[in-house]
Amino acid sequence: MELFQAKDHYILQQGERALWCSRRDGGLQLRPATDLLLAWNPICLGLVEGVIGKIQLHSDLPWWLILIRQKALVGKLPGDHEVCKVTKIAVLSLSEMEPQDLELELCKKHHFGINKPEKIIPSPDDSKFLLKTFTHIKSNVSAPNKKKVKESKEKEKLERRLLEELLKMFMDSESFYYSLTYDLTNSVQRQSAGERDCRPLWQKVDDRFFWNKYMIQDLTEIDTGCGLLDYSHYPRFCAD
Repeated sequence: MELFQAKDHYILQQGERALWCSRRDGGLQLRPATDLLLAWNPICLGLVEGVIGKIQLHSDLPWWLILIRQKALVGKLPGDHEVCKVTKIAVLSLSEMEPQDLELELCKKHHFGINKPEKIIPSPDDSKFLLKTFTHIKSNVSAPNKKKVKESKEKEKLERRLLEELLKMFMDSESFYYSLTYDLTNSVQRQSAGERDCRPLWQKVDDRFFWNKYMIQDLTEIDTGCGLLDYSHYPRFCAD
């Protein structure tokens, strides 16, 4: 899935569909892939494996889009259904601030002949990745007046702690699995009993394991409204 940065949106494109994520209010729209021609100076940032959802860490802060940056294939189920594990995530602010280096795999179509540059220093570990993300956020926030210094520092502290927990949850626990073609939340018996159920997969899964249901609420509302959303790259998880 290709990730583009435009003036007012981040655009995730796969096949004939594209998910437009507003950098003004965090809203999501499903649009034809050809609408990329209408975006203002779109730049391909690289490839992502999927979308976990979006989250707002504080009412005064922008929405954040949580993306799967790296995955690992852990096995296959009967029927050739692949089961993958999330190993790295990227956190993207849905705001007008410039994104930090997300360390994404480069798209061969838009970065033809370009290899990802090697760094002189060793690649940062997850804690340094978090620090870089937070430092970038802080540098893009307008300088507060003296009366709001304390409040601003408290928000920054909360944001940093939540981001740290978020990254730890995915990168350290190694407990988040997904399949693009198979329901990991229900037993084989339950799935067999509901073979004639024609509802979308997200409506049939067991909510006890659908932990990111709130995070993809905008996506499910799009699906409810038009019935056209392809969920193949918006995974639902079964936590270990």
